[in-house]
Amino acid sequence: MGHEIKNPIVRFVVHGHVALATGAALQVWWIEEDWFGGGSWNRSAAAFFATLAVYGLTRLIRAKDDALKEAPLFVWYRRNANAMGASVVVSALLAMIFLHDELIEVLIRLWPVIIPALLYVAPFRLGGRAIGLRSVPGLKSLLVAWVWAAGTVLLASSSHKFNLEPVLIPVFVGFYWAIAIAFDCRDAAVDSPSLRTLPQLLGARASRVLALLMLMPLALMLLVSLSFSGYPRTVDAGPGTDWSLVLPLVGLVLPAFLIMRSTASRHWSHWLLLDASIALIPLLALLGGML
Repeated sequence: MGHEIKNPIVRFVVHGHVALATGAALQVWWIEEDWFGGGSWNRSAAAFFATLAVYGLTRLIRAKDDALKEAPLFVWYRRNANAMGASVVVSALLAMIFLHDELIEVLIRLWPVIIPALLYVAPFRLGGRAIGLRSVPGLKSLLVAWVWAAGTVLLASSSHKFNLEPVLIPVFVGFYWAIAIAFDCRDAAVDSPSLRTLPQLLGARASRVLALLMLMPLALMLLVSLSFSGYPRTVDAGPGTDWSLVLPLVGLVLPAFLIMRSTASRHWSHWLLLDASIALIPLLALLGGML
């Protein structure tokens, strides 16, 4: 991430992944509200704190890697290891508190997310040899996309009986994969060659084009939903426009624009905006619902 972040509050927001956590909370709310008929904010709050805990733990583990000792993000984590360690514990506890009596059910439901994430972040060792997913070539961005997509959809649908997960999860895998590929373009020079990320395999330009294509399933789903939502509900009513679908569709222009401009030299604000685009889409849906 280019350029040092001088403001301590902004530095905490960026390095502490507050924008990502906000995006996770709003995505869970949006999916639950628009595709599963509504629900409470408890699961959204749990998503916020769980994201802080997972990313905080991941960064603390990776901060011990000597190959990353010069990266500003990991320098900050090493300097603030005690405070961030406490933040991880508190955030994890708050996530469990917000889930309350749903905790066990949600943990069982999320096992396809939790196990791959654990195997990627902290591989186990057997006979001195690491057993994990981090060494699998080309898996990095796809696994990030899977964890985000399956995690948000399964959490949002945990108290509902609609079987939309087989449709929603692949659609959102595309959305998150597009963003993850952009970050791989940023990290291509510092990522270990053994990771074999898409920019390392295909080059940055081809990877960015692929990332743009990954946004198409969500755009198509919004377009199809919009076409059905326009039908009048009564004989006397005229066709209407569902702005809670129109605005998120238009909002996809922002991540598309940022993805196409994603290079290692971009200012840290570029990456913060890309993180924030995860929150922007559901925020636009909320705004559209008020129109």
